[in-house]
Amino acid sequence: METHAKQARESFAQAVRHTDAEIDLFAACLFIAAEEYPDLETDRYFTKLDSLAGMVQDRLTGSSSTYDRLANLREVVFEVAGLRGNSGNFYDPRNSYVNQVLDRGLGIPITLSVIYREVAARTGIEMHGIGMPGHFLLVTGSGGDEIFIDPYHRGGLLSRKECLSLAMRGKKPAGGTSPALSRHLLPVCGNRSTLRRLLTNLKLTHAKKRDYKRSLAAAERIQMLDPQNWRNLSDLARLQAEVGDFVQAVESLSAFLDRAPEGADTRRAQDALSQLRELARKQAAAKANS
Repeated sequence: METHAKQARESFAQAVRHTDAEIDLFAACLFIAAEEYPDLETDRYFTKLDSLAGMVQDRLTGSSSTYDRLANLREVVFEVAGLRGNSGNFYDPRNSYVNQVLDRGLGIPITLSVIYREVAARTGIEMHGIGMPGHFLLVTGSGGDEIFIDPYHRGGLLSRKECLSLAMRGKKPAGGTSPALSRHLLPVCGNRSTLRRLLTNLKLTHAKKRDYKRSLAAAERIQMLDPQNWRNLSDLARLQAEVGDFVQAVESLSAFLDRAPEGADTRRAQDALSQLRELARKQAAAKANS
């Protein structure tokens, strides 16, 4: 790994050592991007957020309501700054790097939500991520005052009922919408789970393009972020094998088998481990003889 990539990885590791609430989400996202973009200047992007927030504040009056603030926030982020969802090339990896989203104006739900939330926070509006299946939203307020926001669709406002319908794809649950179902479909995402979801997007996007080196880098950071994530260990092993690091693949798959809960289907992993051990043995022998 090149020097800049090592430094970015170390910065990310340091950023996520804190408790969930203490993690600087935007800084961690920039450190993810810095591993890919060696010339990235983090201060420039913090300044850009501050500038956007300043424009929102300039539009407010002392009597501005929450809806006024959201309307001005929407105008600045989507009209003035021109951010929008990249529906034409959703799986472009650049959509997952916040620096590229701010530079190009194109993103996916989670990166647009991170940026929108950061600008909102600078104007006094606290928002939380909502990791619904297949989509990412924001929410502000609570109880009867909660408002859901969809940054991918230009900051549109939604009710909980509309969000549930979106999550259910218009279908009505047989037993009605219980609080438990609502929490399941519209889970609040903390900083750590938001980063994990962002990195999972990168892992899958790069793997689809057969860019296993970059996919592996995302999987490694997921494990740093969430060491107890036993499912990711399986992906980590597969990607390590794809790039030819069979020794590490054996370690990762062994850890997966050790941590997998009782009842998990691990037969394929056990078969794969035997093959990886043989490949690792041959690899070690070849290095010894070179």
